[in-house]
Amino acid sequence: MRRFEDVLTQHPVKTFLLDRISPYRRAIARAHAEESPLLFASADELRAVQQHRFRRLIAIARQAPFWRRVIDGFGKSPHQFTLDDLPAFPFLTKDLLLEKPHELRIPNARGVYENYSGGSTGIPIRFYQDWTYKVHMSVSTRLCNEMAGAFPGARLAKLWGAPQDKRQIEGAAGRLKLWLLNHRYYDTFDMGEERMLGYHRAMEAFQPDLILAYASSLHLLARFLESRGIRPSYPRVAIVSAAERLFPQQRSEIEAVFPARVFNRYGSREISAMAAECKEHAGMHITAASHIVETIDPVTKQRAQGEAGELVITVLHNHAMPFIRYRIGDMGTLDDSPCRCGRTAPKLTEVHGRTSDNFLMPNGRVVHGEYFTHMFYGRPGVRQFQFVQEAQNDFTLHIVPAPGYTPDLARAFEAETREMIGPAARFRIELRDEIPVAKSGKYRFTVSNVKLDAVLAQKREA
Repeated sequence: MRRFEDVLTQHPVKTFLLDRISPYRRAIARAHAEESPLLFASADELRAVQQHRFRRLIAIARQAPFWRRVIDGFGKSPHQFTLDDLPAFPFLTKDLLLEKPHELRIPNARGVYENYSGGSTGIPIRFYQDWTYKVHMSVSTRLCNEMAGAFPGARLAKLWGAPQDKRQIEGAAGRLKLWLLNHRYYDTFDMGEERMLGYHRAMEAFQPDLILAYASSLHLLARFLESRGIRPSYPRVAIVSAAERLFPQQRSEIEAVFPARVFNRYGSREISAMAAECKEHAGMHITAASHIVETIDPVTKQRAQGEAGELVITVLHNHAMPFIRYRIGDMGTLDDSPCRCGRTAPKLTEVHGRTSDNFLMPNGRVVHGEYFTHMFYGRPGVRQFQFVQEAQNDFTLHIVPAPGYTPDLARAFEAETREMIGPAARFRIELRDEIPVAKSGKYRFTVSNVKLDAVLAQKREA
């Protein structure tokens, strides 16, 4: 069966035909052929491509009322803009996305769809993307997979929890889609010991080439397998850690259990996968043909020179709601030095923050913190949130309310939370004027003060 699945997904004749029959696949193939060499291009070549795409983005962005006011303020036409003009643009913030979404949208964009993010900063936002963005998102993901040694049609095990992704693979049609893509999906909303053992057995049978997972979920699975004395024979190519900060100790402990290296990746639902480690593991190469990345001092808002700064990202291919100088809320360090792999694309050498905790429920289940962030996706009335576990049966939801927050919304949050924590646990909602940042300079949107490893160790000893 696995060999048959590989034939369906990896056969070159199938790929050749699909890349010519499907307009979407044709667009991906063309964009990949154009962008893959740009990872090795000279700085001048890359800058020329970025400037051309930036001008095109400016011409499209001018159709949105907010950006029209900004662009017309420069007193010149879109084709006269250069990358040197970019620092003069205002920042796109999450507050702007919340307050002025209609002024930021492009009318009549092709293939527009709505998307949501709880965000690593705990500010739930709604935004729009289009067909062009979707094509280049697929290309960026493919380029990042290739840097990890994977290939189109590779067997992929996804240890994930985003509700938007999960809904796409539910039911018979979703399962068929997974089978045809040679993918498997394992839900991080339930990471109890029996469930993790089931995930291990399923992946042992599936033999994925690539595992894509939240850093904390990977680490939790690795620690569990280590405690059971289990040494998996998978994955066959690589492990990709995404959506959270990967700490050095986590990487070391994951690689001590699994027979493959860990490749760190950076991105988000707003900007797609946009930076990934190559085999040298000396930083994450930015897909700079699609993303322009700046770092700024979060206080002065001036460019950060040779040190960590707040990441400001321009997405060159969202023609439904342009993201120009988007303050994503993460801290990072840029590095333009050459890489031994031969790629010349600039690198992110470190990203600070972006961590979600695993939560130990009163009934003993282990649940990824993303479970609690998904409650806020697409819901107005909340400017910011933070979900905190004080003890195994004690939880607090901090909310900075926005217009539209009501007692009914609070009751809905409590009802959804209690589906997971149970009726007996202590739960309260506290309204606040602000949620302070952590030492990393970021807002942690989920925090567990329960020492999970210690509790699980005590349970095993008992």
